[in-house]
Amino acid sequence: MNAIPFALIGAGVIGRVHARNIASRADAVLRWVVDTDAARGSALATAYGARFGVSVEEMLADPAVRVVVIGSSTAAHEAHVLASIAAGKAILCEKPISDSLDGARRCLDAARAAGAVAAVGFNRRFDVHHRAVHDRVRAGEIGTVESMHFVSRSAAAPSPAASHRSGGMLRDKGTHHYDLACWIAGVAPVEVSATGGCLFEPGYAEYGDVDTAALTLRFETGALATFSFSRRTAYGCDEMFDVFGAGGLLVSERQREHGVCVYRGTQLHADGIHAGWYERFAPTYVAELDALIAAIRGDRAASPGLDDGLRAQAIAEAAVESLANGRPVAIRDVWSAR
Repeated sequence: MNAIPFALIGAGVIGRVHARNIASRADAVLRWVVDTDAARGSALATAYGARFGVSVEEMLADPAVRVVVIGSSTAAHEAHVLASIAAGKAILCEKPISDSLDGARRCLDAARAAGAVAAVGFNRRFDVHHRAVHDRVRAGEIGTVESMHFVSRSAAAPSPAASHRSGGMLRDKGTHHYDLACWIAGVAPVEVSATGGCLFEPGYAEYGDVDTAALTLRFETGALATFSFSRRTAYGCDEMFDVFGAGGLLVSERQREHGVCVYRGTQLHADGIHAGWYERFAPTYVAELDALIAAIRGDRAASPGLDDGLRAQAIAEAAVESLANGRPVAIRDVWSAR
């Protein structure tokens, strides 16, 4: 089996995750790393035997490159997606697709027109526990879904300025979980209501952001999804969700690091949860690449796709508006085929 040549745009934290995973595969090879920071980018390229460049155009002109992984800054995503599709490459774009809904729609339209393999980085869909819940909901195990509840509390809070650059909590953290909710519900979201505040870091307020939030999302069936978000815990990466239906409850539980308990006398000592997001979700990035390569080889459709990314982004924008205005906001359907 021939190894598929990949290029990576962005040598930051998520870029390093993708570079390591691509380079470790027998069916893929990292051919290029592109970054505006020459020292950072060249170091990553050298580590995995790839070519380094600062020019996206030069990389896209390489006919050997078949796939571009876009892990650049949010403001650059749209330009990199459009250029990669125009060059005939398959893409995996980290969310969000663009810093605007109109821009994300342009990317989706371009991918559809070109028939491009285009995936968005919603890696949490590839968690084995999350997927098991999804599949059992689809199999009708708990009947009609009536409500869901999602918890996402980060192990450590980013600086207010860094959070602002990534779009703020309701966008950056939230979109993963809005996508999970829509994926599990299987129906369109129609309205969202959000509230929040700065309970431990007032600096977020300077950017119109919050460190703690609660949201309610309503679907066209009337089913509800609620979300509890926080920027920090004192005990690790805290994520879980449950799905309640007419016939029962399914839960993707908090995952402990090792799952070992010690019973001694009247005391129970158990391992804690994973220390951070990467420790918790590292396998999902590998599975994400499995799915992308299968799509490139024609074995399956690219999923989650840009339409999924745009839907979650539409929810996020409505949630930000709701938080600012203190009222429910209708979600504009910008993701469906026209």
